[in-house]
Amino acid sequence: MLLDSRFNPEISINSGQMFLWEKYENSWYGTYGNFILKFTITDREIEFYSNPKLDNWQYFIFRLDDNIQEIFAGFSNDSILLNLLKKYGGLRLIRQDPYQCMISFACSSNTNISMIRMMLKNLSRKFGVKKEIDNKIFFTFPTMENLYNASINDLCSCSVGYRAKAIKSIAEKVVTGALTVDELYRSKYDEARKKLTSVYGIGNKIADCILLFSLEKTEAFPIDVWMSRAIFKYYHRLINSRNSTKMNANKKLSDNQYSILSEIMRNHFGKYGGYAQQYLFYHIRNLEMKKW
Repeated sequence: MLLDSRFNPEISINSGQMFLWEKYENSWYGTYGNFILKFTITDREIEFYSNPKLDNWQYFIFRLDDNIQEIFAGFSNDSILLNLLKKYGGLRLIRQDPYQCMISFACSSNTNISMIRMMLKNLSRKFGVKKEIDNKIFFTFPTMENLYNASINDLCSCSVGYRAKAIKSIAEKVVTGALTVDELYRSKYDEARKKLTSVYGIGNKIADCILLFSLEKTEAFPIDVWMSRAIFKYYHRLINSRNSTKMNANKKLSDNQYSILSEIMRNHFGKYGGYAQQYLFYHIRNLEMKKW
């Protein structure tokens, strides 16, 4: 497969969506549930591999089945976003394993990307399955059953801190059937977000990340501190025209403020607002030269 402006897996995996990827020379290895994925870039060619074998996984996981030209055409009236689509050509949304996505973003609470990676690596080493690929050792992502059966102390030994309680809570809901991926898939956005936020450890932003990156809710628009800065930097007139509630870009949003801001941005960008969010998020962090 050719590397081009429509698909660049390297920037896609380094954009704050997934966290368990490691680079060795010109190859990237990623943990995806029970699979270890690999892609190698040589010149402008990309080769893909997985263990166990998963044919053409790149089409599913990097959403190459999305009509990206049609999606981007829907943003044609937004000059800010059009510039970013050109600037960061090839950045794609990643379709993630829902269970790994839930735990990953539960670990994202009040921390940075390097810490999230560290926590998830520790959880995988302790509760996942060891695999050797290309003379390198990797670990699959823990099953929800393994996390459910783990003690809080065992989880805390992975340096997750207070997030251990959230991990345990999410795993319990999944294992007992109180929270099912099928039901979340079938539910409309508002209903699915409500179900997720009823689980201890899943707030509005974490729920939106799970919905966007693993449950096909492409209208979801996660808002963290970085996205607040981007929104107030580029869309302050839009916000002021549709909202009378006072907000501060540098302060954590209340649940009510989050809901208001989320609805404004989802109405503005439409069905594929999650793509807009990802480009804005990638851009605002790059402006401040933050590491991925």
